[in-house]
Amino acid sequence: MIRWETITFPAASMGEENPLADIGNIEYIHAGYEVTARISEEEKNRIGRGMIGTILPYTIQDNFDRVRAPRAFRAAILENEYLKATFLPELGGRLWSLYDKEHSKELLYVNPVFQPANLAIRNAWFSGGVEFNVGIKGHNPLTCDPYFARIARTEEGEEVLQIYEYERIRGTVFGINAYLPSGSRVLYLRDTIENPSEKDTWTYWWSNIAVPETKETRVIVPTGRSFLSTYDDGHYVLDKTDIPNWNGVDASYPLRLRRSLDFFYEIPKESRDRWIAAVEGDGIGLAQFSTKEMLGRKLFVWGMGQGGRNWGKFLSDGSAGYIEIQAGLAYTQLEHIPMAGKTTLSWTEAYTGIACDTAAVFSDDWQQAQVEAGRQIRRNLGADDLHMALENVVPTTFVSYEPLMNGSGFASLEEQERGERLSQIYDFYPSSCNEKQTPWLSLLQNGYLPAQDTQTYPHSYVIGKGWEKRLLASLEKTEGRHWYTYYHLGIVAYQQGRVAEASEHFKASISCQDNAWSRRNLALLALHGKDTAAAADGMLTAVALCPTCINLYPDAMRCLLADGRYGEMEHFYAAAPEKVKARGRMRLLLAMAYMKQEAYEKAATIINPDFQMDDIREGEISLSHLWFDLYRALLRKKYPSESEAQIATRQQQEYPLPPYLDFRMHDESEHD
Repeated sequence: MIRWETITFPAASMGEENPLADIGNIEYIHAGYEVTARISEEEKNRIGRGMIGTILPYTIQDNFDRVRAPRAFRAAILENEYLKATFLPELGGRLWSLYDKEHSKELLYVNPVFQPANLAIRNAWFSGGVEFNVGIKGHNPLTCDPYFARIARTEEGEEVLQIYEYERIRGTVFGINAYLPSGSRVLYLRDTIENPSEKDTWTYWWSNIAVPETKETRVIVPTGRSFLSTYDDGHYVLDKTDIPNWNGVDASYPLRLRRSLDFFYEIPKESRDRWIAAVEGDGIGLAQFSTKEMLGRKLFVWGMGQGGRNWGKFLSDGSAGYIEIQAGLAYTQLEHIPMAGKTTLSWTEAYTGIACDTAAVFSDDWQQAQVEAGRQIRRNLGADDLHMALENVVPTTFVSYEPLMNGSGFASLEEQERGERLSQIYDFYPSSCNEKQTPWLSLLQNGYLPAQDTQTYPHSYVIGKGWEKRLLASLEKTEGRHWYTYYHLGIVAYQQGRVAEASEHFKASISCQDNAWSRRNLALLALHGKDTAAAADGMLTAVALCPTCINLYPDAMRCLLADGRYGEMEHFYAAAPEKVKARGRMRLLLAMAYMKQEAYEKAATIINPDFQMDDIREGEISLSHLWFDLYRALLRKKYPSESEAQIATRQQQEYPLPPYLDFRMHDESEHD
């Protein structure tokens, strides 16, 4: 039986939506990678394909805070005699909790709070539960957004929870059909990706499963070989290793690993044993298994270094940490899957609580641990062949649907633009459209994009040839020939990689009516082209044109910093609104300007134990490096005769980096 409930827990605010288009080539998308000689040529050829250059048409979600207050979330509950599964459709469709009644144990890491942080391709991300990452390398662009949810019923009266959405960059529909039949110790999910276009595209899927991190937790997979990914200064290094023993440590015990790591386990392609399990000291834990389509399994750990521990606290209320076990369509997360036009990908994954013999599952004999975990999975499933048992278990034919909530209106908008359905499985209701779709609906109905005041923030963006044709047609009408149409033509061109054409559209927009949005985009294009003076001047003009838009100010500070206009940065910061000056990112940029001017005492009024930056980015080391540079510079002034080694030692003693400002994902003993 599926029911609709409300659960309440402390939540930070997502804040106002950032109206600025992603012309910034954000670092998360463009993190580099290298591979070692242990990666074969065939494997190298799979890496890096299908990457994107911008998150358009999505906007960036970076106006969240760290002030938490009780918030009610709508939850879909699937429950039987053995399991209780709680999904949160309004938080990216996440499987938030999976409670094992038989063993009186929560199988997932349930974050006690909702606390966004800068870890996803749109910035905001939160930890806990099972996140379904689709379409693009990284955390799902819709991970903090509401999804469509409905109950589908079969002719026999069985119920399936359908959670689904439309991913706008790839142009694909994806969904999770959750099924928990009576008497089952297993929660079944039928996952689907549909490509409704005639054109080929790329896709991606990783189910990101957070589980409790305890001293005894052991992660077990049916293989002795793994890809190994490490993080260092904004890029990945991909290697290969035998497991479980790595670098003198049994890496199947996550708390023995010091630095942040990814193990991408290489289960042989011909194997039908597609599973991963995380077992705690009492032998009880979670197992995820699937049909053979899900090639990949992964372990991610924050590591036991100071930075990794701090990330776990930063993403929660400071309570117990977690690890991630994952399952995906490829062996690593540096790969995308080619998907032909008018095709559908479907597979089944399953979740169950297992109770293992502790002597076997914690044996030093890796094969014995594998056999025991696999035996318990098959016991719960009641079958030996995982693929065969899972392939057709979830119902796919339904006679009625009960909608629970709407997701984004962009799927319905896209269906109206194309004049056809996007999905053969799911329905996108016109009632999902709101103010974000209003101007685009007007373009469809009236043939022109309505004019907008330049002080009004853009609500949303569209991409693709169909919308470009309609925007060009809008210019043929007097009512549609204005700055806002040219602005959006620039957005469409930029998303398709036609940067010079985008620049001309933004200039045409300004010629119609000067506006902050096109000025800002041209400034960032100039910054990418190394014309830092034009970038800085353009951003100052953009801020002057719309001083109420708080997201313009950090862009302006970055451009001024790039152009070496450090003194001007101080004046610009001083004139900014108070809520802008309070932002950690703005204060960090000002401290960088002070450092460039060797005004170290001024920088120390910002970068000190009281400093906080809400949007520190995963893998970002600017804050820790700035701390070391600043306090060593101050000590050099005080002790000019001491060597660099003496200064470094003195800094560690007198001005150690506060633990809560340390977000380094490598072992801090490796770098300082």
